[in-house]
Amino acid sequence: MVTDTYYGSAGKRMAESVLEEHRETVNHKAKDSVFIDLFGKPEYLIQLYRVLHPEDTVSQMEDLTIVTLENLLLREKYNDLGFMVGNRLMILVEAQSTWSVNIVVRFLLYIADTYSRYIEHNNINLFNSKIAELPVPELYVVYTGNRKNCPEIISLRDDIFRSAGSDIEVRAKVLRSSIPGDILDQYITFTKILDMQIKAAGSTRKAVEETLRICRDEDILREYLRNEEVADIMYTFIDKEKQMKLMLEELREETIAEGMEIGRAKGRKEGRDAKAAEIADKLITELGYTAEDACVFAGISVEDYIAYKNSSRES
Repeated sequence: MVTDTYYGSAGKRMAESVLEEHRETVNHKAKDSVFIDLFGKPEYLIQLYRVLHPEDTVSQMEDLTIVTLENLLLREKYNDLGFMVGNRLMILVEAQSTWSVNIVVRFLLYIADTYSRYIEHNNINLFNSKIAELPVPELYVVYTGNRKNCPEIISLRDDIFRSAGSDIEVRAKVLRSSIPGDILDQYITFTKILDMQIKAAGSTRKAVEETLRICRDEDILREYLRNEEVADIMYTFIDKEKQMKLMLEELREETIAEGMEIGRAKGRKEGRDAKAAEIADKLITELGYTAEDACVFAGISVEDYIAYKNSSRES
């Protein structure tokens, strides 16, 4: 147990959270990777599209174009899904047990970045009197957690700005279930089986193997899960847990031992933020975390992490 020596209760929470949350983050990354890998394949993406638009019986696999979603601040790929069909821009974000309406802000960034690249690619002149022809956005949250009071819609205006007078609005539909047997229903079922197996056996290869066996036996993503590469995706993140735990134990000791010295030299908040930034940096460079995940993990904002990196380069 971490003591209150390092900056009192706030420092204690930061140091302990690094250890307490590592298992959940590994599990989420495994599911995120399957989410992107599954729906990154045209034969499954067209099935997902038809779940969302059953009235469209004309569009085929070749009509779908996957759009790379990027972090505007750090120019790295997100683990979410964007694709275009005709005049539709469809963005899907998976949310697991940790629910937050802040997802709608990510949608706002996705849309801005995607439109910026679309406008540049298609040589659209925004200063022309002609109305710009842009794809119409459709935003979805695929919620695979167990929270019962999840809303059907999340709104930038209502949930973030909390003001009907805001001139900016972004709305996303929350998908918690689907028609039994369709591709979305199978994916959600797969995540729940994985959660149950991890709860029973921990983040182990045994949990992965049992998940794959159950899903194949019950005809859940059977053809997709027959591919050995899918198991490798899951094993990769599961196997990182031991490495991560050892590293985070070391980071905890460093946090306690070095934090007070940094704090005396630079001030309590600056010292704490510097140490959190170091933790985030190690998660990114050594374990392949996205900057967004690493910063949440370490207890620092992405903006403060970027400021830390910039100051490190200057010094």
